[in-house]
Amino acid sequence: MTNPPWNLLADYAFPELAAAVRASTPQVVDQWVTAVRKTLPSADELTFSQVRDHIPNILRQLALALESNGPGQTEQLVAITAEHGITRYDQTFSLAELMVEYTLLRVTLFQKCAAQLGRPLTGHETDALIVGLDIAARRSVLAFVDHQSHELQTATEAQSKYLSFLSHDLRGGLNGVFLMIEVLKRELANEPRLTETVEDLDIMRRSLLETVGTMDRFLHAERFRKGKVQVRPAKVNLGHMLKETAAHFSYQAKEKGLKVSVDVPGDCNVVSDRELLTLIFQNVMSNALKYTGKGGEVAVATKNEPKGCLVSVRDTGPGIAPEKLNELFAPFARGETYGQPGVGLGLSIARQAAEYLQSKLWAESQPGKGSTFFLEIPAEIEAKSSK
Repeated sequence: MTNPPWNLLADYAFPELAAAVRASTPQVVDQWVTAVRKTLPSADELTFSQVRDHIPNILRQLALALESNGPGQTEQLVAITAEHGITRYDQTFSLAELMVEYTLLRVTLFQKCAAQLGRPLTGHETDALIVGLDIAARRSVLAFVDHQSHELQTATEAQSKYLSFLSHDLRGGLNGVFLMIEVLKRELANEPRLTETVEDLDIMRRSLLETVGTMDRFLHAERFRKGKVQVRPAKVNLGHMLKETAAHFSYQAKEKGLKVSVDVPGDCNVVSDRELLTLIFQNVMSNALKYTGKGGEVAVATKNEPKGCLVSVRDTGPGIAPEKLNELFAPFARGETYGQPGVGLGLSIARQAAEYLQSKLWAESQPGKGSTFFLEIPAEIEAKSSK
């Protein structure tokens, strides 16, 4: 496939224009530096000579490409402009600022070349300069973006390793702390004068649970981000699974005086991934328990449908404003928190897990009357190694 603009620069020679570019380069650079400093106050790094030297090098290579009627010098122009984009990224310039630099360079170069020639540029000369500067700008931008992507990937991988360390290495120590707290509570429970101390131990235990839960959510989010989630379909009795999940929150419910009920009439079996289903309901039920006030209720129910099962988790919390429902499942999105801690990952993880299971997760709510989360699960899903 041919590229007419590229061919204009690579296949045709413009020796007079090339000479004008060379002769005007010092003036172009000086005027360009002044214009950039005026337009981009953040561009203080232009004072470094190694950065300033990029533009003269680019202009010299542009002149070589203009006077050549072969592709070699144009290809070299593409190669040398990458360094400018990478340097600008390392100096914390934005992509928009990089583009402004090239826009200002184009204006300055056109003015100085016309002055050097002592006449207006011809149509072909104008096109050749535009193509040359567009090639330079495009390669700089691509190098900037590629370098940025690499840096982000490196940072993300480092963060993932750090989170893995937190989860696996710290969990063992925290489990020992949990055990010590329970032992202390039992030893102090019969001492009326130490009632406040026992309450403090409960607060400590809740804080540790929240910390472990947050670490787990970050790890799950990272697994979904990387696509490292395997779906292993097998027969799942939703009644048994939901009761086990509810039992997991029995201590938390007891502390807040909440009633948790699981209503599963008859058999409700599906062929799905038990681990991912548990993950969904752990996050949904955790959210319901968190926002339901003392003495409230969280009710879990199932309903057989022609194509599978519908599970609902209803709470008597404060409800969710209609305008917040659409963004409820976005990562790190949180509506009115009512003073509750969290980072806004639980429901996002639940939605992603539901998508892996070819299921649909949504919420309905009325402010002041609580919320209900629904998960529509197909009777059977196909085996897939990854999403």
